[in-house]
Amino acid sequence: MLLVTTIIFLMMAAFGAAAVVALCWAARTGQFKHMETSARVIFDANEPVGAVTDSFPPSQKKTPKTASKEKQS
Repeated sequence: MLLVTTIIFLMMAAFGAAAVVALCWAARTGQFKHMETSARVIFDANEPVGAVTDSFPPSQKKTPKTASKEKQS
C-alpha cells in the first residue's frame, strides 16, 4: 500500500512540476500576449467572427425495409 501511495504522490508531483514548467515557458515566450487576437487565428478572412458557418451533415434514418435490403446484399 505504501508503494502505491508513493507512486501516486510522485506522479502528482511530476505532473504538477510539468504544469508549472509549461506555464513559465508560456509566460516567458509571450504566449499570453494579444490573447484576443490569438483567439481569432482560427478564422480566415472570409469567415465572419461569431457566425456559425459549418454544421454536421444531416442524419439519414434507415427504415426497416432499407436495413433488411442492406443485410441481404
